[in-house]
Parts: sequence; C-alpha cells; structure tokens
Amino acid sequence: MKKSLLILLFILIKIATVQSQTPPIVYVASDGSGDFNCDGTSDQIEINQALDFVANNSDYTTVYLKGPNTFWIDEPIFISENTTLEGDANAVVKLIDNAGWNTQFKPLIGQTGISYTSGLGDPSTTTGNITIRGFEIDGNRQNQTEPSGNSYYSAIVLQNCYNITINDMYIHDCLADALQTGYDLYGFDINLQFYNNRIHASGHDGIIVINCENFEIHDNIFTDNRTDAHIRVQDCNHFKIYNNIGGNDPNRQYSGGIGISMQAGGYTPLNDAEVYNNYFYGKGYYYGIWLWQTSGGGTLHTHENVYIHHNIISWYQKGGIGIEGFHNTRIENNVIQSDGGLENSYPAPGIVFLGGDPTNNITGFQTTVKNNIIVDNITYGIDNQDPANHSFVSEYNCINGNLLGNYNNVTSTTDFYNNPQLASNLFNIYTNIYNIHWPNAVSTGNFEGDLGANEAKLKYHLKSEIGRWGGTQWVIDDSTSPCIDAGDPTYDFSNEPTPNGSRINLGAFGNTAYTSKSSNPLSMVDYTNADVYIYPNPTTDKIILTSELLNAEYSIYTLTGKLIKKGKLITNEIGISELNTGIYILKIMNNESGKTKQFKIIKSE
Repeated sequence: MKKSLLILLFILIKIATVQSQTPPIVYVASDGSGDFNCDGTSDQIEINQALDFVANNSDYTTVYLKGPNTFWIDEPIFISENTTLEGDANAVVKLIDNAGWNTQFKPLIGQTGISYTSGLGDPSTTTGNITIRGFEIDGNRQNQTEPSGNSYYSAIVLQNCYNITINDMYIHDCLADALQTGYDLYGFDINLQFYNNRIHASGHDGIIVINCENFEIHDNIFTDNRTDAHIRVQDCNHFKIYNNIGGNDPNRQYSGGIGISMQAGGYTPLNDAEVYNNYFYGKGYYYGIWLWQTSGGGTLHTHENVYIHHNIISWYQKGGIGIEGFHNTRIENNVIQSDGGLENSYPAPGIVFLGGDPTNNITGFQTTVKNNIIVDNITYGIDNQDPANHSFVSEYNCINGNLLGNYNNVTSTTDFYNNPQLASNLFNIYTNIYNIHWPNAVSTGNFEGDLGANEAKLKYHLKSEIGRWGGTQWVIDDSTSPCIDAGDPTYDFSNEPTPNGSRINLGAFGNTAYTSKSSNPLSMVDYTNADVYIYPNPTTDKIILTSELLNAEYSIYTLTGKLIKKGKLITNEIGISELNTGIYILKIMNNESGKTKQFKIIKSE
C-alpha cells in the first residue's frame, strides 16, 4: 500500500511539473531545463516517459528533444498515435556501443505495441497521426556486432501506421533501414510524407514502404545506402517519388546501391506511380531505377503505368533503367549515362527490358521512350532482351556513344545519334566534383549536404550559344546542342524560357524554366513552314524575298545576337556570300506597318 502511494505521488508531481509548461510541448533535456531530464544512461526511459505523458494527456501533442545533446539509448523509443516527436538539429538519439539486442526488426524508434517479427504486425491494429522531425539518429553501426543488412537496428519502424510525416531528419549509420513502414495486407492507405531528410550509410534501404498506397517521397538526399536501395517500394500503388538525390561514393562499390527499387509479386499490382526530377549517381551494383516482378502470376496489366521523367541517372553497373514484368512504362525527358568511359568493365545498357512474367510467358509488354538523352553506355542505348514478348516505342531520343550500338531489337524513325553536347561529360563530373567532395567527407566523417550533387546536375544542361543555366546566371557557349528543340513536336514547351523554338528540348530539363535557350525564337518563321517568304534556304550566296517585303529594312545577326549586316531592301535579294557557314537570324522591319518578321537562314558551303 505504501509503495502504491509513493508511485501515485510521483505521477502527480510529474504531471504538475509538466502542466506548469505551456501546452502542447513537453521538453526532454540533459541540463535540467526539461520537463523530463536525462543523465546519458538509458535515456530512452525519460523520452518514453515524456511520450507516455503526451499520449495520456490530450492537451499535449509534442515531445521535444533539446540540443545540443546526445541521448544514449539501450532500448527502443516508443511513440503513440496523435503524437509528434521532434527536436533540435543538434539533438542526437544514438544507440550505445555493443547494444547486443540480437533481435531482428527491433528498431531504435517504433510505434507503441510494435512486434519484432519478420512480418509487419497485427493488421487489425493500426496507429495514426505520427510525426517525427528535426533531430538526428545515429545507429552507431561501427560499434555493433550483428551483421549489416539483416534487419538489425533499423532507425525507425512503423508497422500498420497511417498519416505519417517524417521530415528534416538526419539518419545515418544504421545496420538496416533508415525507415521501414507498411502493412500486413495489400492496399493500405498510408498517407505518408517523407521529405527534406538526409539519409547516409544505412545497412539496407534508405526507406522501404510495403503494401501501401498514397504516399510521397521527395526532396531527400540519400548517400551510401548499402545492400539494397536508397528508395524501395514493394507491392505499392498510387505514389510519387520526386526531387531526390541518391549517390554512392564513386571510389567504393556496394552490393546494392540501387537508386529506386520498385518490386511487386506476380499477382500483387504495382501501378500508377510517378518518378521525376531525381538525380541518382555513383557506381551502384544494380540499376538506377529498377522495376521488377519478383514472382510468377498476374496478367499483362498487373504492373503498369509507371511514368519516369525528368531524371538524371549516371554510372550504374547493371544499367540506367531496368524493367521486367511491367507494361506501359513511359520514360520521357531523362538523361541516362551508365558509364561514360570511367571503367568500361561491366555490361550496363541505358534502358533494358529483361523479360516478362517469369512463369506465364505473357506477351504484349510495351515501353515508350521519348525525348531522352541516352549516351555512353557500355552495351546498348536501348536493349530489348525479350523481343518475343515486349516492344519498345522509341521516338525523338538522342542516342550516342553506346559501345555495342544504339539498339538491340529496337527500331526508330525519329531518334537521332549526334553528340548531345552536354555542358560536361561524366568523367569530368566525377574527376572535378565528386572526387573532391567525397574524399573530404570520408576524411572528416561529415556526410551532411549534397556532396556536390547539385553542382554536378548543372553539367547535364545542354550547351547553347543563346544561354545555358549555370546555377546563378545564363552562360553563353561556343556551340549549340542538337537536343534543343528536338523533342516530340506535340509535347508542351510552355515552361521553357524565351527565346525558344516552340518545341520541347530533350533531356532532364526539357519544358522547365531553366532549360537551355533556343537559337530559334518563338516568333521566328522556320524555313520549312508552308508560309515561308524567303528562298532558297539553305543557300550559298543569296536570299530571295517576296516583293511585298521591298523597301523594308533588314538586319542579320549571329545566334549570340551580334549584328553583322544591315541595309534596305532595294531589290528582292540579299547577298550573304561573305558570311561564314552557319545559322543566322534575319530580321525585316516594315517601316509602314511597324511589324517585324524573323527568319532562320542557313548559310551553306
């Protein structure tokens, strides 16, 4: 009886102390300033007390970890529904040395009631409205004895949870996943937002989502995630993955290192997925993006409608994009460069279809590839390894420098094969950017930031004599890429800056505000148009104009805007024999109407 009274008295004192603070936040500190105060030993005890208090008092919503401080834990932290766990950026939750849990699926942070099983838990029990943000989790992988990549010591595991938000976290050095979440049954509406996180050196996946739909993974930086993938979704639907950076140390190779792994069982659909504006790089063993069916069964339409666009994928050992058992995949406006002459030691195609259903031999698979730049791959640009069951529609792509050829079992009438003239090549990107940033990070142990990725992304812009975006200003090049104004003429180009050529650019920046500018202004009349007023074009010595243009003034400019000739149209001819071979802009001003006509003229040899 006396013991029970003492416990009750402690609880009442603690509640009075916490309620003296302003709801909805409860603070955890190590300097005596918190509502709950840690001493550096088994700090999960005080953190869990704070979380329990919030769970049991509806006026409170948030437990806040105050920094600067390292909270050392030797058992998991448990978070309940309708709760936020957040902290200062210099508040660190860290696993002790040699924790010795020897229990798979036991995480550093999990929801209250989590079960340590190979499954995801009891599907009849769900937990909702969990937010984790703002602080650092250090898995201390170097000082544990369990093997990496075998589900020991994941940073966060949320089983059968919905309405999850995880943002602005720095999670690193875990033996398994940074975040594992999902549901035991297929089709769970998870409503997950995972964004603005920095994930480094997880022993398995950076993030894995299983059996769920309705989630977004965006604006994260993943580096050196091993054994599997930066981002992995399994048996999922209706999701978006965008604006992420994923990279591996170019001087090291891991057994996984996939950028995005989308996998599905034979009868479990994976469809309606959009992957865009991502940049994945760096010597991963498998693919930059991998769509793969893991078992037999299903139909042609079981896995379909994955839209992959405006991504940059470079230097993956198996290839840029690998597809097997997926139908109606659309791959548009990407740059894919699997090697670029760095090693030439592994069979990496740009895009490859590996096969259909592994047991039913389903026919009719199709993949559409448009407006891409596919260069410098070790085997083929586009490789169809299952032509009996699959076909590629390849249109308006630039394919160049692929060592075994542009295609295997693929044809096209609209692709072209010139050098795309990117701002730099892959060898220089790695030599001048990554081989500076990564060794510095390794030597200092500081892997925060993008490790040069945003600087490297600028090198995938197209050269332009009118203007290429250099990060802070427009850069003028001495040549213009043939990939400018070369995309599918039916595609939207309205987001491209002026001057543009009324046609989308190829590559990852096509139809964006920072795509390279065109030498063919929006108002310019192309010489192939039916209403052309000048001829011949191309020409060697003179341009002939229709009589209605007589008595107007004319001026001729280079593509960089330099005036090189002007005059008045006394006759209907303009001599240009003195001009160098090349492309010029002819402007004609009608003084009576005040209207200006512009033409692209080509001076040939």
